[in-house]
Amino acid sequence: MRGKLALGVDRFVDEIAKRNSWSECMTILLGDHSAPQFQASGQGWRVVPCQKGLAVSTVVPGWGFGWRKALRDEYVYDVLSWLGHYARQYIHRSHVAKVLMIAWERDRAVLHPFGSEAHSCRYGAVTPPVLPRMALSTAVEDSVSRWGGVEAAPRSRSRWTRRNTFDPAVHQAVFHFLRGQSLLSAGFELEALVAIDCVLQSLQTIGWTSVVGDPRRSRSDLITTLGMHQNDAQLAEHVYFLRNEFAAHAGGWRWWDTVEHVDGDLMERASDMALRVLNHAADAEPTVRRINPEPDNWSDWLMDSFPLLFSAIWFRAG
Repeated sequence: MRGKLALGVDRFVDEIAKRNSWSECMTILLGDHSAPQFQASGQGWRVVPCQKGLAVSTVVPGWGFGWRKALRDEYVYDVLSWLGHYARQYIHRSHVAKVLMIAWERDRAVLHPFGSEAHSCRYGAVTPPVLPRMALSTAVEDSVSRWGGVEAAPRSRSRWTRRNTFDPAVHQAVFHFLRGQSLLSAGFELEALVAIDCVLQSLQTIGWTSVVGDPRRSRSDLITTLGMHQNDAQLAEHVYFLRNEFAAHAGGWRWWDTVEHVDGDLMERASDMALRVLNHAADAEPTVRRINPEPDNWSDWLMDSFPLLFSAIWFRAG
């Protein structure tokens, strides 16, 4: 079985190199008619408002289809076709993460990342290849046709349009932050506290090898590395303490008074602190960049980024 899989991997690598002109334009509908109204775009992605919500379109490599002829063994096909699917899905969701943060930044809106509706178009295998900007223009027209057009909306100038959400640490931190806001709005303060601390825990795993100090050692070391105020470091350590004492483990003392430790003021300050840390870390990421968000060649990108990407997208034994 290992021999077959090894041969399959060789075929997979050869095949994606041949597919540089293949792509898929994926579009999802975020929110509903009350979703924030803005436009934004970057290399390989675009968001436009529609009557039913925000339409987010991304152009990803054509790795999610067309593997039957290249991978004939059923086991090999099952493993490697899923690998292609998850790799291209990661690219799509990395772009979506930018839009989610812009929506929070603008309107304090937490939008579900998977969307309520979707459409897509594949290029290269049957339909002739097109440039990404053409695929995005077609997707926007299709979205307006499906979900209704609206009057011109302001264009976002948020830094999130340029931040590298391809880095798994930044990407993961975004989702922890927004999950924390969702839990907090539903009244789950302890669970929200865990998510807020997970923002910092995720950001500690950025490749901080070239910085002074050791951001991986503690939350306060991370904040010091980012040049933030000592008050933020103290608050971060307090949040970490509360997570360990009351949320991640059964509280060993005065558990009935937990509510006194996670009142509204603390949660607001903790959320603000986590957002500042996320913004600072995302802005510092280019100095320690380990994954390219705008590659010229996607097959080379997959090979160069494979160890980091594989740990983010593949199943792990429980």
